[in-house]
This record gives sequence, structure tokens and C-alpha cells, in this order.
Amino acid sequence: MKYIILFLIIFISCDNPRKNKNMIPEKKISKENVLQDISILRKCGFFEDLKKLNDKEVFEQLHSNRIDHYSKIFEKKYDPGMELDEFDLACLDERKMIYLDLEADVSAENNAYINVIKMFSNLSNGSFKPQDITEKWQSPTGPITIEFKLENEIIRFNPKYSDDWLDSKVFEICQEKIKAKKTRIVECLGESEHGYGQNIAFMRITETEQKILKDNYKYKFRE
Repeated sequence: MKYIILFLIIFISCDNPRKNKNMIPEKKISKENVLQDISILRKCGFFEDLKKLNDKEVFEQLHSNRIDHYSKIFEKKYDPGMELDEFDLACLDERKMIYLDLEADVSAENNAYINVIKMFSNLSNGSFKPQDITEKWQSPTGPITIEFKLENEIIRFNPKYSDDWLDSKVFEICQEKIKAKKTRIVECLGESEHGYGQNIAFMRITETEQKILKDNYKYKFRE
């Protein structure tokens, strides 16, 4: 049992799956580095709910939130620290960014497509409000039917079954409906035009905010 607990501690405390999966050596991240990144991200609209706080106070609030989150997981006090790079910090704001693994345990029991649609609704800042979302499987391998109500329209589509993997059609549909409301969602590829392998990242940012990220972190984007 103690080995299982140790594995969970190691796994959950690894905040940067990009580094773990790609075997990128981690550099020591100082508090000053994190504060600088918080300042840059705030210029891009991140942590809007904390706008009344200064950068140091935002740092402390984010740290407190992380302690609460991990303490609930372990059912005891647990501090995961704040040695986060700018990407991991951005991931803490789910109203500005989505980062997920395409190998998402897609199955008839897991409601993976429902969860993704809800993520995009949260990301849209109120412009995309799907209701009565359903995910129906005719068998363990499909066909799959996703349906939701959007204003006076019924949206229905049939993602392809591919074992644990999400069909990108769900992203395309959500992005299309959000774009129709003049809300700008872009795919962040990081510093490489190849993106994050089997993971994918979306941000709700303006062109000005996107330029700030490009200038400071050399990020590339796909619109």
C-alpha cells in the first residue's frame, strides 16, 4: 500500500506532463521567475478574478488553492509547491486555457465528450452555453451520438470511436460555435510548430495578448 501512495505523490506532484512525457530536464524555478510569469500572464488576461490583488498576492492565492486541491486528494495537508513554469501557471486558469490529453479514457461510462464540451463552455467566458448535453453509445465501440441544445438550435454529431482517443470533431464544433459569438479561441503550440504531441492546448486570447505570449515565450499558435 505504501508503494501505491508513493507513486500517487510522485505522479500528482508532477505539474508539467509536457516535461514528463518528453523527458525534458527540469530547471529550478525560483519564486522570482514565477512572479515575473504571473505579471506577464496577467497582461494577457489571466487570473482576471484576482485583478484586485498584486502579483505577490496572486502568487499566494494560487499557492493556497493548490494546497487545498492536493490536500483534498490526499485527505491530509499537502503542499505541492509553486515551482511552475508559465505554461503550468496558465493551466491554473481554466477560464482562459484548456490543456488535455487526447487519449482521454473515452468510453461509454466516462462522458469524455460531455466533459470536453463543458470545458469549452467554461473557456468561452459565457459566449458558449450548451445545455442538456448527452453522450449516447449504442455499444462499447459505438456508434456514438453527442447532442446538446445551444440557444434554439440542437447540435448533434457522431464522433468516431478510436479506443481511448477523442475525435477532434468535438474541438472543431465547439470552436466554430464560440467563433460565431466573436470570442477568439486559438490553439497554442508552445515553442514548437508540432505542438504537445498527444496533448492539446486552447487559449481564449485577443491578438494583443497573443503577441505578448509570442514575444515573451516564443509561443506559436494555430487559429
